[in-house]
Amino acid sequence: MRRFALLAALAFAATVPPAGKAGAQGIAFSEGTPFAEVLRRARTEKKPVMLDAYAVWCGPCKQLDRMTFADPTVGAWAKKNVVAAKVDAEKGEGRRLAQRYAVRAFPTILFLDASGNELDRISGVFPPADFIKAAESILSGNTRLGEAIRKLSSSWDPALAGGIAAQLAQRNDLARLAPIARRAVEEDPDLLEDGARETFLYLVSLEDGAEKLSAETLDLIESLAPRLSADPRVVILRLAASREQTRRGDAKAARASALAGLKGLPEDSPFSADLYGALASAERAAKKPEAAVAAARKAVALGEKSGGGGWARVSRQFALAEALAFAGQNVEARKTLDAALGPASNDPGLLARASTLLLVLKDVPGALANARRAVESSQGGDAKAHAALGEALAASGDRTGAASAFARASELEPDNDALRRRLETLRPKKGAKAA
Repeated sequence: MRRFALLAALAFAATVPPAGKAGAQGIAFSEGTPFAEVLRRARTEKKPVMLDAYAVWCGPCKQLDRMTFADPTVGAWAKKNVVAAKVDAEKGEGRRLAQRYAVRAFPTILFLDASGNELDRISGVFPPADFIKAAESILSGNTRLGEAIRKLSSSWDPALAGGIAAQLAQRNDLARLAPIARRAVEEDPDLLEDGARETFLYLVSLEDGAEKLSAETLDLIESLAPRLSADPRVVILRLAASREQTRRGDAKAARASALAGLKGLPEDSPFSADLYGALASAERAAKKPEAAVAAARKAVALGEKSGGGGWARVSRQFALAEALAFAGQNVEARKTLDAALGPASNDPGLLARASTLLLVLKDVPGALANARRAVESSQGGDAKAHAALGEALAASGDRTGAASAFARASELEPDNDALRRRLETLRPKKGAKAA
């Protein structure tokens, strides 16, 4: 295998043209610049973004750097046509971007419009000429995926829609999936065709994963779910609806959606634990602490039986600790949280969540420690970690530090109105005297 790899590298090197004139250079990547700033630059220059998502241990990434990105012809092409940026997909903001765009292999070069929506991607190592050819095909829309989307727009085909939706879902490409799913419902209001139904299910899954269902999607779920009761996948719709209704503060509807999903569902279903978790959140929103604890305990018990993934298991334990704290059972809440924190020690999201709960339990030093661990483990690239740190600092009396933490969170998520509003409450008012 080592011999074949060497031969492949030699063959690739033979395709690389000699270096150009003195002073010519490869791509001048922007690295370490906040992604929001990269997008602002793209809007100003009216260019798409070329984002190289790499890992430091990735051999092909280094090969691409040496043989393609360092090529003067590629450098001149990039300077003219794109805003080029690099991110380490395993550190800081790069980790969040890799999750956002579902980067699962390295190297992956993402081509994005100035709003951050994906146009397409290149994965793997290409010689300079082939790289430019592939990139130009993406920017002109002449890729297989682009052609399939254009074909679908001119002539509806539910099977083609399902295939396209599957590809877009694998990339977390909600921007292009959403209009296809909306059309699927227009063309097939009862979602009788498998492709149309799958397209809508993909839409719901992606919006639920982003923790924000659109009003239109939620309305469609409420309309379509009763008609799809014979399809076991209808529980995906009920689960997503319950979570969104809780986020919107509609506890009654959230509880009804969770119970509808659980009706007739076997306890060994992979969705049972998640539905009980959604029910626990709905009961908390309804100010029913005992019911919330009971549902959260059920979620943990079913999760243990199903043997699900480690993150899901720990998240359910966190939810139980939150329900216990809500019910005023602080001692048991702390024990449950401490038991869950071990496996969660390096997860920024769970550490931020622990910090928030510790504030409820009046442990400000513990909240600060966990929030700082969240920021550190995310290499400073997670908005929720900075927000948790901001709340912990505010609780400790450090409003200046809290404002700084929320400013960083807002920088990472510039469209998050809640972060911006919280930041405004922490900034000193004009004309106010310093303490």
